[in-house]
Amino acid sequence: MSDQQSLLDHLEEINAVPEENIKYCDIPYWIFIGEAESLHSRATQDLPMLQAFNFDATKLERLLSLTGAMRTAQANWESKQTLKQVAIENWRKEAPIMYELHNELIDFMEFAFRNNEDLLKRISAIKEGDSKADTIQDMASLSVLGKDNLELLTAVNFEVEKLDKAAEIADRMGTLLGEVNGKMYFEDDIKLTRDRCFTLLREVVGEIRDYGKFVFRNNQEKRQAYVSKYNRERMIAYRKAKAAEANL
Repeated sequence: MSDQQSLLDHLEEINAVPEENIKYCDIPYWIFIGEAESLHSRATQDLPMLQAFNFDATKLERLLSLTGAMRTAQANWESKQTLKQVAIENWRKEAPIMYELHNELIDFMEFAFRNNEDLLKRISAIKEGDSKADTIQDMASLSVLGKDNLELLTAVNFEVEKLDKAAEIADRMGTLLGEVNGKMYFEDDIKLTRDRCFTLLREVVGEIRDYGKFVFRNNQEKRQAYVSKYNRERMIAYRKAKAAEANL
């Protein structure tokens, strides 16, 4: 069975996890997934010994399928994050062009309309607000205002084709800002699916590890296979660091 199919098979169960019950991974997700795979291999080898203490062998099937689902859910989220980074980078690259043209339009129009109080008031109204969204709206408004008063602008040698460019930039940057904000500021379904899937996988991983640690409580080497290697090594490194500090 494919990982994608595993996710689809568990999707109803995943979506049923209440948000208040969601658990979050305290180690890198891919490391947790790798440890879950290793746990499946280890527990499969030890199955007869685990079953001697009434271990439910179907837990291994559940571990395997949830691990596949988790792999797909994490990959989906990382893909979404990549798209977010692309949107952010595109904004950073294109925003200076927008701001430069925005300032140029304002400067030319304030000069060209200097003897028209009504037009100056319209420019002042357009200039209110300094958010990204405000600037995008300014570009569209300035394009319209300029096209309505071409004679005054051409009188000061303004390149009127820049009015079309302003409208194009407003449209493009508006779409881009929507992509950036949409991926930055809300907890979307893809992330919730990943977190809910982890919650289910964490539960079965914890149960199998508890069994293994009990069954092999007198065999330290085998018992370690049922403990997170990442957390174990992190704890060893922490203790070494504290010991080094104590010896200073």
